[in-house]
Amino acid sequence: MKKLVFTLALVVGSWTVQAQQLPLISNYLNTAHLFNPAFSGLDGKTEITVLNRRQWTDIQGAPETQFMAFNGNREDLKFGYSGYAFNDVTDIVSRAGFYGSYAWHVKFTDQNSLSLGLGAGYVNNTINVGGIRVQDDLDPVLFSALNRAKFDLNFGFNLKFGDFSFGAAVPNILAPKVDFSDNYVISPFQYQYMRHYVVNTQYDVNLQKGLMTLSPFVTVRANEVTIPQVDAGLMFNHKEYFFIGAAYRSSYAVTANTGVHLTENITLGYAYDFSLNTYGFALGNSHEFMLRYSFGESKKDKRLENELKKLKDRQNRQSGDLEDLLNDRLDEFKDEVSAQQKELFDAEKENLKGELSEAVSQAAAGSGNNGFNGNGAANAGTVGGNGAGAMNNGANNQTGVYPNITYPQTPQGGQVKSNIKGYDPNQYAGNVQAGSRGYYVTAGVFGSVTNANKLQARLSKQGIASDVFQDPGNNMYYVFLLKFNNYESAKQAQTSGFNGQYGGKLWIKAL
Repeated sequence: MKKLVFTLALVVGSWTVQAQQLPLISNYLNTAHLFNPAFSGLDGKTEITVLNRRQWTDIQGAPETQFMAFNGNREDLKFGYSGYAFNDVTDIVSRAGFYGSYAWHVKFTDQNSLSLGLGAGYVNNTINVGGIRVQDDLDPVLFSALNRAKFDLNFGFNLKFGDFSFGAAVPNILAPKVDFSDNYVISPFQYQYMRHYVVNTQYDVNLQKGLMTLSPFVTVRANEVTIPQVDAGLMFNHKEYFFIGAAYRSSYAVTANTGVHLTENITLGYAYDFSLNTYGFALGNSHEFMLRYSFGESKKDKRLENELKKLKDRQNRQSGDLEDLLNDRLDEFKDEVSAQQKELFDAEKENLKGELSEAVSQAAAGSGNNGFNGNGAANAGTVGGNGAGAMNNGANNQTGVYPNITYPQTPQGGQVKSNIKGYDPNQYAGNVQAGSRGYYVTAGVFGSVTNANKLQARLSKQGIASDVFQDPGNNMYYVFLLKFNNYESAKQAQTSGFNGQYGGKLWIKAL
């Protein structure tokens, strides 16, 4: 009888080993944190999932698995957590337990990240003695402790490069041994856990700005004694309505997945496994149901919305600042155009006055030479008289344009440092009384003192000394660089750009 129970336990144990001792599910893309703790809280959702799977429906005592899982994260999305309880029954052998996992998400860039997860659990292993049919119900082996619990650890990581992710997990790290009985002389009645390895890869192709996702994936499960099992498939998810997918599971089955997003928070899923192995038709197929409820909106989506809102607000502020800057520049431009037009008119006027003065001077000199001739003297005297009148008028224009105006005083500061060289120090802005009579070579004319000060500040950054005065006759503000006592010197400095030392536009303001 002891031999019968021992053999039965070994058979069931071997069956479980071939199934790699891990509960087999087909909706693992929707519940990735069940096999890799690094996925805990990765999607930014807080959710509860209930899952039920029945395998090989035509066989009595075939495996049945139930899960209840919780998955969430912190507000900053740097840490995630999950937990699940499960019950896995195969005929008279069953395992039940719970695991808790914690994950750390390190974000390198917006597209690249690394997740590390660690899980710890407590698993109870049971052999249902009531399911054993024997002739001798009083056999001592049936009264052995066939119920044992063990502590275990899981570890996993997941790397994300843009839309591609690669991860691996190691369930059953401790690989504990379960001693059911030590009544045997040869060796105790043990159940041996094995360390497993799960590798997952996935690539997400986002469609319609992320509303739909097409994801090819490959998952490999292996341990030390079984042939690795490979799942390769494709999943399509419309985030508002449904998901559908298919996968091939090596040496076992073809799996079809489908699901409906009943509401924004509730998802119902179903998976169907069609067996492909030798005994597939005899064993029957497998059915798996999943129900998931999400609490509120995804923190990840909410965070993206907040980032977009911040970007929009920043863009609006920048647009407002740009609009203000353009308005300021437009006002400056209008002032400059108006001032330039007036300055051109004043410059031409002063030029004509200078030419007229020069002509009068030449005529006066000619009248002295022709004074010995009566007609010549008379004619010259007329010209001379006109010339004198012109000169007097010019003098009156120069000394009496604004007879009642008091110009602002600018303290003279001694030697002024400027990148414009080669002129008398007393001619530089800062060493002259701004607004006093003379000819000013100006770099700008404005209707606003603020705009005039802005130009003065820009010139100062270029190492060019300048000053500002207001002409009370037109209320315009002039930014000048040097002042000259005669028009010809000012004209030469203006047309030559101070002998090539200044590349901007210059005008002459005469007071």
